[in-house]
Amino acid sequence: VSSYIYRTFTMIKCLVTLTLFALGVGTANAWAISVKNIQKAAAAGVMSAALLIGAAPLVSHAASPFDGSYSDPKHPNCLRIIKVASDGMTADISGTDGTPGCPPDGSGKPWNLQGKIEGNDILVDFTPKGGPANLKGILTNDKIEWPDGNAWTVKTPVRNKISTW
Repeated sequence: VSSYIYRTFTMIKCLVTLTLFALGVGTANAWAISVKNIQKAAAAGVMSAALLIGAAPLVSHAASPFDGSYSDPKHPNCLRIIKVASDGMTADISGTDGTPGCPPDGSGKPWNLQGKIEGNDILVDFTPKGGPANLKGILTNDKIEWPDGNAWTVKTPVRNKISTW
């Protein structure tokens, strides 16, 4: 939170300064205290803050190539979703399992796992669902290939993430 406040304050300061110079308040003669200059400065500050507050949620971060939903041929119709954290290095992997497949709506026994991303590799700890620790998947084109011969194919890639810093 404190870094968000610091960045917000710094951006407001920059926007106010730029707006003041654009309005001519930054000229040598303009620094004489007058009601007109105070009104210009106040208006510039309000406009800058409004622009900042309105634009803050639109800060975009590039999505990881791992972000998205996948199909798993060993578990037909079951969900496989990877959400990479904003640090680009950790991921939440969630899904459902059936026996062996799931109904068409993807419902089944839900599970959540953690993973680490290193380049085109993802290390996933499958022990919470009875699998191996640190199983290494390799991203190639539109799928993640696992050492057991399974491959998750991308169903819906995530192109962009929208966040608020």
